[in-house]
Amino acid sequence: MANVEGMKNKFCGVIKHDDAVKYLNDKDKADFNYLCNKVECGRRKDGKRPVNAYLVINTDEPYADEVIEILKRNGHWGKGEAQP
Repeated sequence: MANVEGMKNKFCGVIKHDDAVKYLNDKDKADFNYLCNKVECGRRKDGKRPVNAYLVINTDEPYADEVIEILKRNGHWGKGEAQP
């Protein structure tokens, strides 16, 4: 597993689509869609794109530490400061 020490948590979470389909009942899915829609509407009101796309990797992938180093070099780790 990758060393995620110092990682800044900027997101509420990531749910794999297959897991949502498998583990959420119809009401859960409707509730989840409602919450996502509220966030999208709020982002529109703020003049932001309603939905962003993100790259997500599991920390147990063999290349995760390499990705972390790339993020650090580009100021996307911890407090957002670029690290040598």
